[in-house]
Amino acid sequence: MPRYEVYATRWDDPHIVDELIPAKGLEFSMPLSEHGECSFTATVEPGWSSWRSSLTKDVSGVLVTRDGQPVWSGWLVEDRESAPRSFTFRAIEWGFFFTAVPAVPQTYSNENDCFIFRDLINQAQLVSGQDVAVETGAALGSSTSDRTINAWDDTTVEREFRSVGDAQGGPEWYFGAAGSMDEPVRQLVLGDRLGILPDAEDLTFLEYVEDTAQVTSPGGIPTIGLLGDLFPGAAPMVPTRRAGGNVIAKARTRQGDSATVAVAIGSGDQLTQLRKSATSGLLGIGWPRLTRSASYADVSVPTTLQRQANADLAKAEGFATGYSLVTLDDDPDWVQCPRGSSVRVSLDTDIYAGPRPLEFTTRLLNLTVRVPDTGRAQVQWDTATVQETT
Repeated sequence: MPRYEVYATRWDDPHIVDELIPAKGLEFSMPLSEHGECSFTATVEPGWSSWRSSLTKDVSGVLVTRDGQPVWSGWLVEDRESAPRSFTFRAIEWGFFFTAVPAVPQTYSNENDCFIFRDLINQAQLVSGQDVAVETGAALGSSTSDRTINAWDDTTVEREFRSVGDAQGGPEWYFGAAGSMDEPVRQLVLGDRLGILPDAEDLTFLEYVEDTAQVTSPGGIPTIGLLGDLFPGAAPMVPTRRAGGNVIAKARTRQGDSATVAVAIGSGDQLTQLRKSATSGLLGIGWPRLTRSASYADVSVPTTLQRQANADLAKAEGFATGYSLVTLDDDPDWVQCPRGSSVRVSLDTDIYAGPRPLEFTTRLLNLTVRVPDTGRAQVQWDTATVQETT
């Protein structure tokens, strides 16, 4: 059974600075193109616990290891006394640090999006007190942009790099953990498409098998619903049970935040305000006109703003279906499935319309690991929302 441990680091140094933290109720998440979070509770034993002084909001970092290998790293943002002699701590992956860092004035002309993304962070880390030792690498992508950050703009590094990533064709990203316990690394992972590609062999397989008995009426007709109400005297329905697969729990969500028109609002005021829109072809087949607007006040280049509108429409066109699937740690080994990877899913149950089993290939958007004080950890796999139109 894998062993999870929590250590303290400094905000400006990824190396471990003190002894093991006696963490309980550990939970951490690893989303794609978003900041993961970590929480745990630790108790100060009577007398004095030397570890306590190593965890201080804003000054400290947190490193989580699995069998001695770094798997999660972040900035400590909350330190709360939650019970007698016990404290609850919350940390967010290192990219979150840049929400409080002003963007350095710069003009980018037809620059690669990945270069812009990295340079925003590199330039900020050159300023005293802002170097959190994130290694940005040298990744390049397929899209280019024009972008100007003026000295008088009220904007942050995170706002700018999110704008780069959210545009049509922009890169995917996350701030992960790498290296070893002796030499841990805070690493920006950046690229057009992250994770294991769809044509890779031996994709991670998530399978849920539910044993469902067919229930019939006294006349032999298959039935559903409350048999006692519909067919007096009918035998009670046999409860369903999970009969196989590595998925121990599942949930499906269909979101209602749909759009068929996306409007991106750029720089300028009143008549000089820059606007670009994108319109869905669903309007031509009977969908209602549902308009969603988003502000990008620092964008003054029309082509860049159009990419924002196109990306906003792509995220909301139709309605989205997402799945959350829970497995036990090591079945499968989640460490071998980076964020953004393709996974194969088989849901053998009678609760969804269509053929049984429901099988599809999707992308991993988030992993959440929950480590109990005793027993095996559980891993929640949140897969990509699939835009559907019917």
